[in-house]
Amino acid sequence: MTIKALILNTTLRRSPSRSQTQGLIDKAVAGYQKEGIETEVIRVIDHDIEQEYWDDFDDWNAGEKARRKDEWPWLLGKIKAADILVIATPITLNMCTSAAHVILEKLNLMDELNADTGQFPLYNKVAGLLMCGNEDGAHHVAGTVLNNLGRLGYIVPPNSAAYWLGPAGTGPGYIEAHGDKHFHTNKLIRFMVSNTAQMARILDATPLTTNLADCAAEARAESSEVFAIRVNVDTPAIRYKRFQNLGDVPLTESVLAADEESTPTKTA
Repeated sequence: MTIKALILNTTLRRSPSRSQTQGLIDKAVAGYQKEGIETEVIRVIDHDIEQEYWDDFDDWNAGEKARRKDEWPWLLGKIKAADILVIATPITLNMCTSAAHVILEKLNLMDELNADTGQFPLYNKVAGLLMCGNEDGAHHVAGTVLNNLGRLGYIVPPNSAAYWLGPAGTGPGYIEAHGDKHFHTNKLIRFMVSNTAQMARILDATPLTTNLADCAAEARAESSEVFAIRVNVDTPAIRYKRFQNLGDVPLTESVLAADEESTPTKTA
């Protein structure tokens, strides 16, 4: 099986504008080529990705939404087909870009589960991260982005984040500052490429078989009903609503409906 890597450049500069982040991506692509991994790079800002939420793809295919040019279903197909996903982001305001954040938000809405194991659709896939900026914040961005990708089902190997940072404040970017010659950045990119490639091969040969449905059933059997989880039937995988059962009041539909209508109060 051919291992495929997808790198999403989440710069906010449309093509053909120069992207400093692309410099790190080029290094990673060369590394994946040496590993024999097929790699595709997509600049997200060049495509129309709606920020709006919709319940399912049937909504996208009907009525008003059908007249909009939303390329998310196309991009999601690319993401699902890739064994390795690398998000490449400039660092802005100590955060990833809004384009990167939209990708994470949209992935968080996926609902389908593996029928046999209850696993999320991104299980047995590997995640990496590239960051580029003129300010500190790489560790903060890595902690946020990679943690969320792990929560969505991705395996995050050791040393799977690489970055280049210029001087604080306004200064030359990766290209002008010859970041391609920076030892620490070049080392981290090689760590990321090697570890994500090897982990993808491991998962291809021996995928995770954890049955999340069985785990959830066992957890429910040993858990208290003081806090009950009611899954939204339209989105069973990740999104849920939490309701509190006070005392011995049964969790009937009327109680749940009343809870939904009530204004929550803060407790110490």
